[in-house]
Amino acid sequence: MLKPILIAGLICASALMPAHTQEVGPGTNAAPATPASPPAQTAPPAQAAANSFGSGFMVAPGYLLTAQHLLEGKELAFVGPNAQRKWLKARVIKTHANLDLALLQVPLDSPVLPLADWKDVPIGLEVFAIGYPLPAYQGFSKKITEGIINGNRSNQEDLSQQRFFQFSAEVSKGNSGGPVIASDGNVVGMVQRKLNAMSVAERSQDLAVNVNYALKSALILEFLKDTPAAAQAKPLNLQINLRPMQIYKQSESAVFFVIGRNA
Repeated sequence: MLKPILIAGLICASALMPAHTQEVGPGTNAAPATPASPPAQTAPPAQAAANSFGSGFMVAPGYLLTAQHLLEGKELAFVGPNAQRKWLKARVIKTHANLDLALLQVPLDSPVLPLADWKDVPIGLEVFAIGYPLPAYQGFSKKITEGIINGNRSNQEDLSQQRFFQFSAEVSKGNSGGPVIASDGNVVGMVQRKLNAMSVAERSQDLAVNVNYALKSALILEFLKDTPAAAQAKPLNLQINLRPMQIYKQSESAVFFVIGRNA
């Protein structure tokens, strides 16, 4: 029998790790670079201090949601590329460290992704993750993966863990902040954490594959209240089962690369 690995906060004992920012220094090609002090619509330059990279998605016209941890300790945020292959400087509107959420205002004319009413979401639901996993290794383009909701991450000793659900769609560093989308096209959560399979394997002699965690849409909707991006929960339609290529086609223009860096 495997003992559960308890964590303080979310990443104690290296059992869980953010599926988040990929720290990339000046020697990588994860994102385009241009000269220093660019206008807002050009790509931020590579610098000696590592940039942080992740994903985000539009929740209202001109407003993008991402993971707060990828902007932590960074002075600037850039989002892109837009339809003209440009990068846009974003303004932080609201953050919540415990929920690991950040709302950015960015001048993007892009579709938005609807947020599902969590009470309608069943265990076993087919879901898809869209984002930018390991861009330095997998290339600078969006990727989609498919899986199911495996269950809730809950612990009687830590009620805060009930904010998350476990899902099996493959994610890597760079996916954090990206959406987890149900088969009807509604967002049911945000990618935030994954099990550190190597660390667990060393202790258990068993390899846990694709054990990932997302923040539930109910918490996202609560976070967006009293902001310009406030939204109503959309009922989940279990009669609609879009194929992966359909999910990607209707969602990919609302998902963007997010860069946090210092001035």
